[in-house]
Amino acid sequence: MSVSGRDTESHLSIINRHMCAIVYVCDMQTNRIVFSNGFANQELGIEKGQSCCEDVYAYSERCSCHSNQRLMDNPREVLHSQWYNPKVDRWYDRRLQAVPWTDKRLARLEILFDITHLMRFSDDMPHQSAYSRLILESIGDGVIVTDSTGIITMMNPQAQRLTGWLGSSGVGQELSQVFHIINTQTREVVENPVAKVLTSGKTVGLANHTSLISRSGVEYHISDSAAPVKDKDGNIHGVILVFRDISEDYRQQEALRRSEERFRTLTETAINAIALHEIILDDQGLPVDYRFLEVNRAFEELTGLSDRQLVEKTVLEVLPGTEKVWIDTYGEVALTGVPQEIEDFSQELEKYFTVRAYSPRRGQFVTVFEDITERKQMENRLREQVYRDSLTGLHNRRYLESQLPNLRGKEHLPISVIIGDVNGLKIINDSMGHQKGDEVVKRAAQAFLEVARPGDLVVRWGGDEFILVLPRTSSHEAQTICTAINDSAVAKGETGLAPSIALGYATKTELEESISDIVRQAETSMYQQKISSAQSRRSALVLSLQQALAEKSHETEEHARHLQGLAMSLARRIGLSDGEVVTCSLAALLHDIGKVAISESILDKPGPLTDEEWEVMKRHCEIGHRIVSSSPDLLDVAEAVLHHHERWDGKGYPFGIRGTDIPISARIVALADAFDAMTTDRPYRSALSWSEAIAEIASLAGSQFDPGLTREFLAMLAEAEGTN
Repeated sequence: MSVSGRDTESHLSIINRHMCAIVYVCDMQTNRIVFSNGFANQELGIEKGQSCCEDVYAYSERCSCHSNQRLMDNPREVLHSQWYNPKVDRWYDRRLQAVPWTDKRLARLEILFDITHLMRFSDDMPHQSAYSRLILESIGDGVIVTDSTGIITMMNPQAQRLTGWLGSSGVGQELSQVFHIINTQTREVVENPVAKVLTSGKTVGLANHTSLISRSGVEYHISDSAAPVKDKDGNIHGVILVFRDISEDYRQQEALRRSEERFRTLTETAINAIALHEIILDDQGLPVDYRFLEVNRAFEELTGLSDRQLVEKTVLEVLPGTEKVWIDTYGEVALTGVPQEIEDFSQELEKYFTVRAYSPRRGQFVTVFEDITERKQMENRLREQVYRDSLTGLHNRRYLESQLPNLRGKEHLPISVIIGDVNGLKIINDSMGHQKGDEVVKRAAQAFLEVARPGDLVVRWGGDEFILVLPRTSSHEAQTICTAINDSAVAKGETGLAPSIALGYATKTELEESISDIVRQAETSMYQQKISSAQSRRSALVLSLQQALAEKSHETEEHARHLQGLAMSLARRIGLSDGEVVTCSLAALLHDIGKVAISESILDKPGPLTDEEWEVMKRHCEIGHRIVSSSPDLLDVAEAVLHHHERWDGKGYPFGIRGTDIPISARIVALADAFDAMTTDRPYRSALSWSEAIAEIASLAGSQFDPGLTREFLAMLAEAEGTN
């Protein structure tokens, strides 16, 4: 059943008399008050006929009448600011807008909410929601996020449109390059607001007369604010800059004649959702529901429900999923008269709200809603970026450090910590590219995730390090989990490179022990394990490099093994030590690893190379040396890779050294590689016969090859031929 006109007028009159907001209207030509509600008179002594400058504001320069021209020029604009009135020592949230008052004249509507309790914080107890409040007050149409140095990391589409830096063109730029602002009246450049925030650590707003000059020269009049993005410890990680275009005019609204109609217009055109309700009590006098008596258009837009669907209906009839906490809170406001401000998430509407609730009379309450869903989502995304590793999706070191204090209780003992280090990540990046290295890191992360249990913390500790924190886990259980991580890593490598992970662990059993000490013990254990498994790790690195070379140059494993066999046999024949034999073996496998950086068009060319192409090809020795020497375990092998194309007579490359200055391993690989190349089909020629290859090798002794080694090599080949 709809409410009669008389009831509606009565309700509006009730709101006018009892709402805890200061509302008054001022003639913009005479600056005289033409309308005020009871709360305006009660709080500031405002009465009809007074001068706004002399009777309302303590200082005339603070008076809202200074905005008259701006409101008349832009009648659709709503001016929002925070205002301190020293006359009553109170802070107010102030909203100004132009409204039609007579057929030919506009008046200035002013609505003030008392926010003094939000503006005064205790010196020794920082307000717990200060960071959230700054974020909430900062979000607008255009959003730019910078890091702690003022470099842009994100721009939303509206910010791109207004600045003219479309797509991702503005990301990575300094803010002053993208966000060019000037004083609209003086045309002087306005100081960078982000720099102010980073210096002061406080929210900064622009002056009223500020223009944004876009990349294409278009000028927008804007309002904005910049706020620091802080973690719970107060550390600044960047700045969020929010601004909106306020330069568009709007058409005048129809004039209303009666006072109550005018008040209704004020309510209906308010940017906040407003509704009047009555509380419904049970037999014990406890709130169980509430009824809608009146709603404005903004409330309809907020809920998606019309006034016909709401008025005279109870909230549980319209929104049956409404949480009881809302009913209880509103019931307290309606029965005690004490206003409240609430920030919460509505499961029914799936939105976040800030709600101001006050009671105009016992049993009734008014709610003023603000939808802050977008702001909360932005805040959550920013917080998530601070604590997440972008590559693996795991939590990062900063997140772990924030969680460790929560694990100090006895109920978490014993606590075990496992630290893992991906072996050879640098050499994989250098030889196969960072994309392949990233795949290995992600596979390692997946291995840790697969063994983690609910309540465990899996963190990417650094570039190639991971940490797993295990509450209520003994040392023996931690050792078992280490085995499971390695097994999972091997399984992850079935379709590619298997991550080789060095693991260490330590366990906290006493409450007095420091978790930081346990982390250091686990790290020490990991390094000990890395040292003890150096040989297996070296094998893993060599395998990775072999795979990279095979993919690039199409050389077969059979070719690599044949060359390795020749080099090892010759090394043993001349009496080299076991370590030197291993060096020769690995050098034979990896001597051409530098070819991974050479274009396939050169590697696979069927004919002779041009002079330019040959110069490129010759660089593979130095490239290979850099790749292999990136692992300390392979420095001796790297020397052989660097010099395997030097000649005995000094006419080789890359350095033209001669004789015994060439490492013995390089001289051995040169002989074996030359013979294998001669007896293998190549894109530019057919293979030589065994006898032809031996004759060619013999003819080059003393010029290209070490003559002593050549004799031993040919003798070895002859013996091998005789046994076949």
